[in-house]
Amino acid sequence: MAPRGPSARPAAARGDSMTGGSGARRGRLVIVGLGPTAGVTAGGLTNLLTMTWNWWLFGGLVLMTSLVSAGTLIALPRGGPPHPVTPQAENQEAGALLQPPSGTRVFIGRSRELRRLTAPASTESRLGPLILVITGMPGTGKTELAIRAAHALTARYPDGLFWLGLRTYAAAESRMTSTEALRTLLNALDVPPNPNATTVNALSREWRAATMGKKMLIVLDDADSAEQIRPLLPAAEEAAVLVTTRHVLIGLDPDQSMTLTPFTRAQAAGLAGAILRRAGLHDPQAVAAIAAAFRLPLAIRQMSDLKAANPTQHIPTSPGETISDETAAAFARSLAALTKAARLVLRRVAHYPGSLITAPIAAVLADQQISKAATLLATLYQRGLLIADNRTSGGYRIHDAVRAAALIESDKRDSSRHLAAADERLFRYTRSAIGAAVLMVDSNALIACIEADGHHLASLLRHESDVAALRWLDRHHPDLLAVARRCLSARSPEAWRLIYQLEFYQRMRGFYTEIIELHSQALSLTQHTGDSLGQAAMHHNLGLVDMRTSNYQAALARFQTALALYEQVGSRAGQAEIHHELSNVNKWLGDLAQARAHATFCFEVASSGEDLVELAFAHATLGILDRLEGSYTAAREHLTQAMTLFEQAGQRRGLGICHRQLGMLDERLSRYHDARAHLDHALSLFQELGDLMNQADAHHNLAVVHRGLGSLVTAHEHATTALVLASQINHFQGQADAHTELAQLAQATGDHTAARAHLHHARDLHRRLHQHGEPGPDVLDAGGPAVRRDG
Repeated sequence: MAPRGPSARPAAARGDSMTGGSGARRGRLVIVGLGPTAGVTAGGLTNLLTMTWNWWLFGGLVLMTSLVSAGTLIALPRGGPPHPVTPQAENQEAGALLQPPSGTRVFIGRSRELRRLTAPASTESRLGPLILVITGMPGTGKTELAIRAAHALTARYPDGLFWLGLRTYAAAESRMTSTEALRTLLNALDVPPNPNATTVNALSREWRAATMGKKMLIVLDDADSAEQIRPLLPAAEEAAVLVTTRHVLIGLDPDQSMTLTPFTRAQAAGLAGAILRRAGLHDPQAVAAIAAAFRLPLAIRQMSDLKAANPTQHIPTSPGETISDETAAAFARSLAALTKAARLVLRRVAHYPGSLITAPIAAVLADQQISKAATLLATLYQRGLLIADNRTSGGYRIHDAVRAAALIESDKRDSSRHLAAADERLFRYTRSAIGAAVLMVDSNALIACIEADGHHLASLLRHESDVAALRWLDRHHPDLLAVARRCLSARSPEAWRLIYQLEFYQRMRGFYTEIIELHSQALSLTQHTGDSLGQAAMHHNLGLVDMRTSNYQAALARFQTALALYEQVGSRAGQAEIHHELSNVNKWLGDLAQARAHATFCFEVASSGEDLVELAFAHATLGILDRLEGSYTAAREHLTQAMTLFEQAGQRRGLGICHRQLGMLDERLSRYHDARAHLDHALSLFQELGDLMNQADAHHNLAVVHRGLGSLVTAHEHATTALVLASQINHFQGQADAHTELAQLAQATGDHTAARAHLHHARDLHRRLHQHGEPGPDVLDAGGPAVRRDG
């Protein structure tokens, strides 16, 4: 089964709509068109190749990950109503999803450096933001100092604190690219994606425009070069950027730079003593031994935590041969004190390509029960081998130096077969976790989509709200992207399925470069393996991105290729989705006959199924075509039937679409009072959903209606609001429509100068639309739920 219909998009997902893009309307997983057979066969083969697979454990993990990571999951028990779990409050402030990680409880030895970082700075001779750089070798406490400084500086930067881990020295699939970093920062500011801004330079310009005049603090942790930093610099002189790096960043020219060195013996003793005293231990001999042997803060913390957990633990009194040996020496002693199960979990989480480690993740990787994994993670934290991560309850992260040491240990202990099995479990788990969130954002319908050996083992899972689900995806996207890249490098059969599910969120949030990267590689993989269904799905999604980024000829070619492949594998659901997209393209091209042929196929498929939302959209599409062709009676019948189905399905966005279309129909027939009632209802729904594009278009339609009623002042207010909203989200067609309406209103009041100015803007925008190929009026597609007024 697959989720169908557009979701009621949350307020957090501003700017995405059914017009000018593709994706929310269509069923996400047409792969299940082949039913359990393909899934069971692939799953069984994978199980044989990657050892055993506990599906009951897996089903529990899918449930637990949403509970642990989002705190916003409800389950639909068989035959009963949903029972909600109280969600954690969602922080809606700017940068809420990019907060700094938790710091350590004991901070000693860097007070002088902290005072330097937090000292007041003048802006008189500075162009651009204040730039602060912390340099030092691994384990010297750069990130901890940055955390302390960020918290101390927060009050000076009321427009937000944004922490971005660039993960330069992690595995290749885990590193954050410049485009991903910029889009993540823009999303944190709720800047809607601009389909025409996909390069680093274009995204950097958007970022600078969005940060103009803002007093904000950006922390860029684990940077490698000035070239990596420059595009991420905000525009405002009132802003500040704090960077951590292992070496001097040539060409950055910071306002203040400091290099952290290993501790002196006195500083080491101070840190070790404070940690032990906090644990209730007063052991001057152990403090002296730790201070004599270790000078890196990371190693000192590990050995102090080890001593606190094991008071009888012997601490060597002689230092390592070099400072760089300290981490390895501390790690070896901590590792020796762990149980076999704890050592296994540490080795497995060291292989995890993401940064946020939770009990479900550890359980999947180590093939353990969640409760046991949670206990072992807590043990590793107590021994100083993991660091608490406040992004989610029960979350941890691992220092790069500890990860490196654990991977060396893994090379000695773990076979490639065991690691491959752990990866495959991770890939399956991640795909299902993405699906649980996307289902809520994409559709109000919930389905059981995990199958093995013919049994449906997953409960019907959903986040409590679409906002909560979207926030979960926002928070975890860097890790999900890292897993997707690992999945591709492993050439896993799960790769294209995982990537297919993740694409909806990525397109909603504007990660176009990442979509193309993942899908192009997955397409190559499916072509190599001869997986026609996978090829169809990848062409399908790439066509949607071409639609969103205004490359309509490329989209047409992609859809035609996908259609042929779906026909080849007999996926009628996939064919219906492609016919829907082709209907949109032909409507944009003005070929209404071809558009109707494709829409009719979709209607036939929807009529033979049980999906109310799919059938509702099929009716709505035919109703739009009828209206465009002047068949107003047929249009009203289709739109009224669609509205009834949307009401039954509880699909507010679809309901808003129908009300808007009926309002446009009544306006065409000069039934202005009926038109106003429909459009007011549509606007109210779109405001509830935070759908800015549809709000802009509805305001424009209301301006036309009020002009027809002779209420020119009210019409002007609606047209002005439409222009403001359309400009905010780069909705060029909406801007052109608003300028055209304002020109007519100005002409009606005798202001010919204003009328000419608005018409000039409208003509410029229409030229721009022609150049970029933005879709024309009334494109009802999957990018969101807007239906544009015909020009």
